[in-house]
Parts: sequence; C-alpha cells; structure tokens
Amino acid sequence: MQKNPLTQLVQEEQFVGWVCQLDYEKAVVLTNDLWKIRASGIPLNCFLLATAIDPKAPAETKDAAKEIILLRVTGAAPLPVDEKMLRAKVENFKNRTATISAQELDEVTKSELQFSGLACRVLGTFYESNGALRLGSDIESYLNAAELKVFCPKAAALETIINYISPERAAATEQEAQRLGFKTGLPRFPIGTVRYTSTDRRHRGDAANLVTFNFNAVDFLARRTAVFGMTRTGKSNTVKQLVSVVMRTSSQCGLKIGQIIYDLNGEYANANLQDKGSIAEVYPKDTVRYRIIPITGFQPILNNFYTQIQEGHSTLRTLIETNDIPHSADIEAFMSIVFDEPRKEEFDDIEDWHKQNLRYQRKVAAYRAVLARAGFELPKGFKFQFDVNATVRNQVNPSVDPNDGLTAAQMFTWFDLAHQIQEQLYASGNDPWFDPDTKALVNMLLQKNDRGGYIPGYRLLQPFKEYHSPSRTTDVSGEIYKHLADGKIVILDLSVGDVAQRDRLSKRIAQHIFESSMATFSRGTHPPHIVIYIEEAHNLIGRTEPLTETWPRIVKEGAKARIATVYATQEVSSIHPNILSNTENIFVSHLNNENEFKELAKFYDFRDFESSIMHTQDVGFNRVKTLSNPFVIPVQIDKFNPELEKQLASRPPSL
Repeated sequence: MQKNPLTQLVQEEQFVGWVCQLDYEKAVVLTNDLWKIRASGIPLNCFLLATAIDPKAPAETKDAAKEIILLRVTGAAPLPVDEKMLRAKVENFKNRTATISAQELDEVTKSELQFSGLACRVLGTFYESNGALRLGSDIESYLNAAELKVFCPKAAALETIINYISPERAAATEQEAQRLGFKTGLPRFPIGTVRYTSTDRRHRGDAANLVTFNFNAVDFLARRTAVFGMTRTGKSNTVKQLVSVVMRTSSQCGLKIGQIIYDLNGEYANANLQDKGSIAEVYPKDTVRYRIIPITGFQPILNNFYTQIQEGHSTLRTLIETNDIPHSADIEAFMSIVFDEPRKEEFDDIEDWHKQNLRYQRKVAAYRAVLARAGFELPKGFKFQFDVNATVRNQVNPSVDPNDGLTAAQMFTWFDLAHQIQEQLYASGNDPWFDPDTKALVNMLLQKNDRGGYIPGYRLLQPFKEYHSPSRTTDVSGEIYKHLADGKIVILDLSVGDVAQRDRLSKRIAQHIFESSMATFSRGTHPPHIVIYIEEAHNLIGRTEPLTETWPRIVKEGAKARIATVYATQEVSSIHPNILSNTENIFVSHLNNENEFKELAKFYDFRDFESSIMHTQDVGFNRVKTLSNPFVIPVQIDKFNPELEKQLASRPPSL
C-alpha cells in the first residue's frame, strides 16, 4: 500500500510547538526550551512544518486539514506574558546572594519561562493530489481555531522539502531536457548540504544530519546564474562546482557542452594551495588553456599580426593609446588606417575593384614591412608577396620581383627605392603607389616624415612585440569557438598582460561566440551548448553599460542561442537591473554592505536572510535560489575536491 506523501514529512520526534497565530503571510509559533532541545535546536531561517494531521491516524484527519504549511523562522515573536515573565526573571536575579550557585525558581515560574514565540513566514502549503506531493506557494485559507502542531524537519523530510519540484515543473523540465538534447533522464547532482547558521554545532554536528541539496543541471543550461559575495567567501569554489556539474552532465547524458572561463586571477588554469588542484588538472583531456604571455602548457591567446591584419593593427592602436605614446602626425596617421579588404561584389566596375585591391595589397605589404623592421618575429617560411606590374618593377628594382616573394631585408630596400622615385612612378602614369595610408606606413618604415625629417617611426612599436604570436595560423576566436562546439573547457588566463589588451581580447572572443551561435540559431539549426563564466562581472555588465554592447547582449539574449552565463561579483547593485531581474539562479554568500543587500532583497525571499548574509562570513555558506526551487535555500556548498572529480571524470558515461 502506497504511503501518504504528507505523513512522510511529519516526524513526531521533531515536534517543537504549536501555531498560536496565523494569517496568509506569517505565523507565530509557541515553542518550549525542552522541545527545542529534543529537536536539536531551532536555528534562524530553518524550515518548520505546521499541520493538524495525526501521522499515526492520517485517515481520521478532516479533509480540510489534510495539508502541511511550510514555514521559515525569521526571528523571535513576543508573547502576551513576556513582560510578566521578564519581571519574574529580573526579580530572581536581583534576589540572588551568590554569582555561581543560585536559588532555583519555583517550578511554575520556571515552566512558564521556558515558553517563547517564533516569528515565521509562510512559504507555501504541501498537499496530496492523485497520490503525488504538491506544493502551493501560498496558503488557500486558514482557521483561527485550528490546532496546528509544528515540527522541525530533518533527514529525509528535509531533503524532500529542499529538493521538491512540482509535477508541472518536472514535466516542463523533461521537455526542456529533450529540447536541449539530453539523451537520458533529467540529471541532478549534489552541490552542497543544508546549513542554517554559521554556528552549526547541533543541526550539522553529526555527519548523519547533513541533508544534500541537488542542483538541477537543466536549470543551468541556457540560463543566467549569478554568484554574489565578498572576496574569500567561496565564489570561485562555487564556480568550480558548477563547472564540474556541467562536465558530469555532459558525460552522463552524452551531450557536448562547451565551457569558457574568463580567469582574471589564474586560479582555474593553475593549481593553488587552497584547492590542491585546478580545473585543468581534473580534466586534462578536455581543457584547453590560453594566455596572453606565452608559457608552456598554454595556447597563445594572441593573434599573428602578419596574418590577422585588422586584429593586429587594432591591438597596436589600443596599446599606443594606453601607453601614453605621444600622438605625432605620423602616429595619428598610422592609427587612422583602415584595413578593410575590398570585396568584389561591392563594385559595379571590375576595374575599380582591381585598382582598390592592388592598393590594399600594397598597404598590407607596407604594414608587414613595418612589423618586420620593428622586430616582430616572422612566421616560419613567411615571405612578403604582392602584385607589381612589369613597368613599376623595372623602375624600382628590376632584379627582384615582389610577385615571387621577398625577404624582410629585400622588402625594406624595395620600399626605400620606391619612396625615392615616388614622383617618377606617379609621373609615368601608373596608379599612385603612395596613397595616404601606404605613405604613412612607408614613412614609419623609413623613419622619415613627408618633409624628409627624422621620426621614431617603427621603433614606437617595438615594445609591443610580445603581443604578437608568430606560430598562430588561425584566428584565435574561431579556434576557441571550435573547442567549445566540441564540448571542451576553455580557460582564458587573463592574470597577466596589459589590462586594456586583456579587456579588448576578452570582448572580441565573446562577440565571436555570440555572433556565431546567433547566426546558427537564425538559420533554424541548433547552436552548440556553451557556458560562459564571467568574473568581476560589474566591469562588463554594469548598470550603465548599454544593453546593445556585447557583454550585456550575451547575458540578456544568449539563452535562445543555447549560451548560459555565470557572472560573479561582489556588488549586486553594480549589475544592470534588466539583467539581474532576468537571472534564474542566484548564489549569495556574504555581503558586508546594507546597500548591496537592499538591492538583493528586491528579489525572491532573500529578505529573510538579511542578518545571515550581512554577518556570517563562513566560506561557502550560500543562500541559493534556482529556477526549479520555489524559495531560497541556505546551503553549504561542497568544497571542490579535485581527486573526487578526477574519479568521477574517469567513469564511463552512463547512457
């Protein structure tokens, strides 16, 4: 015979009192010191269950009373006799003649003093429907004369409460799982255990009392997740747990899920003393690491300036701006150059396109010559090659042909000779070789201005050689996107290098991911599953950031292109309100600022946790709201365990 799901929640040994006052939103519970002791205490923010059901004889309960009201303790509540009892206690203390041994109160007074009130908020109502447990997010009605017993759930009952998902939500989640491409059932993974208060000697003192909170992976994919908290309160540990949950989901369900971590401090790419292991070490075959400054074990995040022309020039322009290099006329001319390759389909006259294309080739050739002169390492086997007709070739230097390829030294000599006879080249009726852009580049190459005077020229670019990667043959953004589509973890170690360059590269890679996935989505096909982790998110999706910018667009619109975002920051108030209000999952540890908490308190039932969030600094102690859970749950996030994750990662997929 199937057991009534309601009676499974009522644990007689956990009786803690009676409801003495109730309305639609709050309740007052009368409790007693003895009942508290038997139930291992009643911590602030703990769950309570109020019901008229007799667990030994549920059939005898009236139909109207076959329900359980879910409460959360939010503080102490005054009782009508409190003032009288306080006077009795004060008189007792005043009459004592010794500080250690003391005269006992009379039994009646002592018994009265043991009673106290608990202020509670109504979270919802559990009831049974068609044999299934249901939870409404309010109460339908209440009776003032009802005798509601109150229990403090633990073990299996508490686990049912915190991991409850409504049948409708479960069905919708199953459909979502199928839409997202899961081949097996709905995946849920343990991520922590219930914790009510910083002092956890009693409600968590025994390992047997720990109650596991499971995170629904489908709540996470193609969703927004916020991780809030002060430094050193466990934000990074939470992110690592989320990364491991996604990897387990991918393995268990046979689904490729790419993850990219913008690692500002290098703690995901490299092992540290806290974790004794990094994400890269746990998943060595599935992790690709990138770094601005080249080092063993990392791919270069930088592009090849000789082949990624626009990207390389944009990088140099940014570096010049951020390094306070004097903006002479020649530098201004260099920075204003545009390397847009002419597209044949944009020209009505093929001859016009041909002329523009030749000019573009000359401009690129001069730019590459400047790079070589400044000491930017040439790619292996690289030669300078561009179209030159026979007339020009014979006028400049008939012994070498740029069509066949030149060395860097030959290139310098060729442009030097061409510069000397530029007026002759123009007078001969040829297309002018030295258009404004090419002329500015040749001036930098030869260190001469238009009047023949000395300028630093290419030497101004020499300090930036480390931002060029001669070994790269493909665009780094496209390469990273391919890794993500293959289900890899990509870690961008941004802990070193120029800050402006770091921010620019980060944005460029993010923009490529977003545009590539959106293009796939717009074609009516499924883009790959991707999770983007953003640290110091207030710098990227702040309140003043236009929603049309790359990062806000990713967070706001990326879900439809199967892009999930996890953003971490210390400042709730710094996040754009439009993004914050559309965030499905929120993890909050410690905030030390009332203004930050006031911003958080606008969402869900975080207001109940003001004291806890403001005063407890325990690492990993989070208040968690997920898409599937109808209310906030206080959770101690498990410590990231590299050895355990390695074991789990080595297991074959359970398809």
